[in-house]
Amino acid sequence: MAKRKKKLPKKYRNRRIAFVAIAALLIAALAWGAARALKIDTVEVTGTKVVPKNTVRAVAEEAVGTSYPRIDKKRMENRIAQNAYVKEVHIGYGFFGKLKVDIREETPFAQIYTDDGYVLVNEEFKALEKTRSYDPNLPKISGMPTKAIKIGHTVFDGTKNEKKIEMIRGLFQSAVAESINSVDILDRGIKILLSDGTAVHIRSFEDGPYKIRQLEEIYKEMKAKNSRYSEIYLDQGDHPVAVKPSALEDDEDDTKREQSEQKKPSETTKSARGAEEKTTSKETPKTESDGAEEDAQKARATQNGNS
Repeated sequence: MAKRKKKLPKKYRNRRIAFVAIAALLIAALAWGAARALKIDTVEVTGTKVVPKNTVRAVAEEAVGTSYPRIDKKRMENRIAQNAYVKEVHIGYGFFGKLKVDIREETPFAQIYTDDGYVLVNEEFKALEKTRSYDPNLPKISGMPTKAIKIGHTVFDGTKNEKKIEMIRGLFQSAVAESINSVDILDRGIKILLSDGTAVHIRSFEDGPYKIRQLEEIYKEMKAKNSRYSEIYLDQGDHPVAVKPSALEDDEDDTKREQSEQKKPSETTKSARGAEEKTTSKETPKTESDGAEEDAQKARATQNGNS
């Protein structure tokens, strides 16, 4: 037969109830105090250079008067990140009721030429803004469809050629990216102009990664030997063709020499013709007899007039 549990004396039961009630009150008081202590009174915005600080502040100040734990931080971050230049948003609580909003901004990486100016993009080719000003410090990309470009979205949304996208992305992620001055996207391939004046020709989007590796090897060799090429062709079989400036300069000198030799006969003819014209245009000098005869005629005319 099971033994019956002994009931606690009434005074002990009352003490237990009182303890639980006091503990609950303390917890509630602490929660209320914490909520009051974490109440947002002011907003601090840092890290903005391009993003308007007042726009960020206007969103964050909606939390003023609210306890920090009750703020929907994710929603606030998404609203602030609607600006294309916002890369990251960090929201935290500071002392004395201060809500801290720290912004990390995007940095323009390249500029895409359009009919109305340029579109600045980041390293992932996300469109940041449209501008009419050309930035000489950013590589220029021409030949890309621009009608479908939307700020905040990737500029490749209107491009269906995956191999073209792969080559352009790979090019700007390669070791050559630091020296790219401009990229002209053609129907079949691209033309790259490096900062030292070297023109790189890729006439097909096929095997993009392989061609970019070839270009990286040539670029590495150029830097190691402090040399330069005027033209580089990456679609000439298994081995690319690189043309040194000296060869082009020799051809230009030969061309100039031939042109100067062709001009010499014509210049001689012109000078001879000019001398002949000058000779024929000169007046015949007067002799002494001609002068005496003129004086006699004038004297006779004077006498006739007096008579």
